[in-house]
Amino acid sequence: MTQKQREALFDLLTVSIYADAHIALEEERLMDLAFVAEGWESEHPKALFLDQSNARARAAAESDAVMDAYIAEKAAVFTDPSSQIEAYGVVSNVISRDGLATDEIVFLSKLKAAFPKG
Repeated sequence: MTQKQREALFDLLTVSIYADAHIALEEERLMDLAFVAEGWESEHPKALFLDQSNARARAAAESDAVMDAYIAEKAAVFTDPSSQIEAYGVVSNVISRDGLATDEIVFLSKLKAAFPKG
């Protein structure tokens, strides 16, 4: 996964919290593990990125239209099937840990639909 894809993945993970407005401790732990598994190869510190990602997620959650555009923007970075499968799998695994609420199912559906078609 490229650094740009990692950043998009972590932005998707961050905004996924807003799908049901609840983050379980297990989800938080899995997000941390995703950072370790995917790595971080940026000149910007991970903590700074996360702070900015949270701000972007809050802004995206202001309306359904803004959220849809944000998901589409982040999903567009995953241009090949293997990166799409990986990104979807990571997001799905994290947000499904405490069971899937209706809003989370909708979020995953929007994410899947937003990936570029090859």
